[in-house]
Amino acid sequence: MLKPIFVTKLIALGLGLATLCTPTPTEAAVLTYQGDTTNQPTWRRTAPGDPPVLVSGERDGTMGMIVPYSVFQFVIEESGLYTFGSTVPGATSPVDGTWDNFLVLYQDSFNPTKQLTNVLIANTTPNNGSPAFSRQLTAQQNYFLVTTGRRVTDFGAFTNTISGSGKIVAVPESDSTLGTLAAVGAGLLLYNRKRASANIVN
Repeated sequence: MLKPIFVTKLIALGLGLATLCTPTPTEAAVLTYQGDTTNQPTWRRTAPGDPPVLVSGERDGTMGMIVPYSVFQFVIEESGLYTFGSTVPGATSPVDGTWDNFLVLYQDSFNPTKQLTNVLIANTTPNNGSPAFSRQLTAQQNYFLVTTGRRVTDFGAFTNTISGSGKIVAVPESDSTLGTLAAVGAGLLLYNRKRASANIVN
């Protein structure tokens, strides 16, 4: 006959194993970043769509919405469903705030003069950060999230959020990387000149 203490230990061991074997839900990865479209380059944005099939103004023969834009390049580490949202200053509901923004998602590459090439989805964004859209994404693909205005008078600061099942990694832009390297190089050059001058004086 098993002793009570031994039985208690067996039960505790069983509960511990059950806890280890029980799958736990994976927490969603979230990336938040800030930007500002004020004084940025302009483009003729797409119309809304999944995917969009028209450039703004194309249907009625007008110039459409020519608005400033900001581009954020990223990759994901795990394929799955990802959600995109954006908020602007002063927004207390999906319809107010200092300006109305618009999100467009591209895969592989983005060219502001070829708006319908590689475009996945485009939609007006609730200004309080509520989800604008969700999309199935593939790991290790390059994606480009374009933040722009709904109308020609819409531009300003924003905070975007991307969330999903895997880590979201920003891809540094080549221009900013070169700028950083140039700044570091100039700093090293000045440092070396100062050292040389100090050696001459001493």
